[in-house]
Amino acid sequence: MYSETSPRQQRPDMVSLLLSEGSSLSSRQTITALGPLGYQIDVCDSNLLCIGRFSRFVRRFFRCPAWSEHPMDYLSFILNRLECDRYNVLLPVHDQAFLFAAAQDQLVSKVGIALTEFSNLALLQSKATFAQLLASLGLPHPPTRLIQNPAQLEAMNNFPYYIKVPYSTAGRGVRWIQNADDRSAAISALDKQGLLSGRTDIVVQSAAIGVLSQAQAVFEHGRLIAVHCTSQQAEGMGGSHSARLSVDHSTVRMHLEKLGDCLRWHGALALDYLFDSATGRPAYIEANPRLVEPMNAVMSGVNLAEMLVKLSLGESFSQAPLQMGRFGVRSHSIMATLLGLAGRGGSRRQLLSEASRAVFKRDVYKGSQEDLTPITTDWQSLMPLAFVGLQLLISPARAQHIADRAVSTFTLTQKAVEKIYSFEHGRVSQVEKR
Repeated sequence: MYSETSPRQQRPDMVSLLLSEGSSLSSRQTITALGPLGYQIDVCDSNLLCIGRFSRFVRRFFRCPAWSEHPMDYLSFILNRLECDRYNVLLPVHDQAFLFAAAQDQLVSKVGIALTEFSNLALLQSKATFAQLLASLGLPHPPTRLIQNPAQLEAMNNFPYYIKVPYSTAGRGVRWIQNADDRSAAISALDKQGLLSGRTDIVVQSAAIGVLSQAQAVFEHGRLIAVHCTSQQAEGMGGSHSARLSVDHSTVRMHLEKLGDCLRWHGALALDYLFDSATGRPAYIEANPRLVEPMNAVMSGVNLAEMLVKLSLGESFSQAPLQMGRFGVRSHSIMATLLGLAGRGGSRRQLLSEASRAVFKRDVYKGSQEDLTPITTDWQSLMPLAFVGLQLLISPARAQHIADRAVSTFTLTQKAVEKIYSFEHGRVSQVEKR
């Protein structure tokens, strides 16, 4: 569904967007990236108090089924909303992109959406198939093995290493194994989940040297049209980036071009990697086939979220030069940093000291801008920050509960993956019968 006005002429205030969820940091930052431009933004989420709801830029909020628990009910809800309100763009701001790719034939007649085909997106959604794809393309990654049963894992004695389940969100499925006791605990946990029965590829990956970094990109049918690289300056929950510095990693741009061309990628894509400054060499560890926390890029001069909206509307960037932002731009989320600090056992005194550094722009906050709660332009964003800050001061141990509650609304579970594959296989079978 498109307006009669051509995509290139549509003003932001004429474009209505439906965001796939409102609990993630990516969703909140997308609202901040697009809201000031005048786009009409609606948000749906299973959590009535999701962080994305607290924004003056959000026009309406809709409570929807929990997508990770009931993906087909969630999809029915989305299709119904598109029938009721006829949005211009459906923006998958988290792993709902996986479900939307499977249902793409039902969506494209109703709304603008920029997604690659399901089979290619699935290659990056799984940590196991992503590792295999890196190897086949000759792209650098840490030494990696795929195992399927307890005996194979028992034989892994080259400590330390990481164990990763193929599908997880916000670091929930990643374990750091330093000794035999850690390995035994991992075997027990994975066995209880039914993941060591011989049907699932579990990733066992050595540690790599370097600074945790991320490349965020947008592609148009295989062509890289925008890219932004950042390095981690502070750590949030699950090892996430709570403070970023924009950097120039030209080798990563070349690798993205190779990957995007191979998969004929269309839409957003992010790669996590360790960057060794001594060698200038990245080691790729994970892919997110979607938009990820775009505000550092916005502050650097390239709005990946808006490019994704325009791509969804049918605009072409084939004649435009590759868009890149400025290097050396710093951003941070004090809420994410405080949660990460508390989650690692930080005390009240440490939390107050960290907050003080942020307020007075010291250390990592010097020359840095807040990217998650822009209270000067969007005062409502202060409410979640105040709530989380108060909860952590009452008890820093609540950090894990706060994070788990938020992540549970947008995480991609193994059961959800199985339901999505079942849906996609059924759809393909129906098409083949016609």
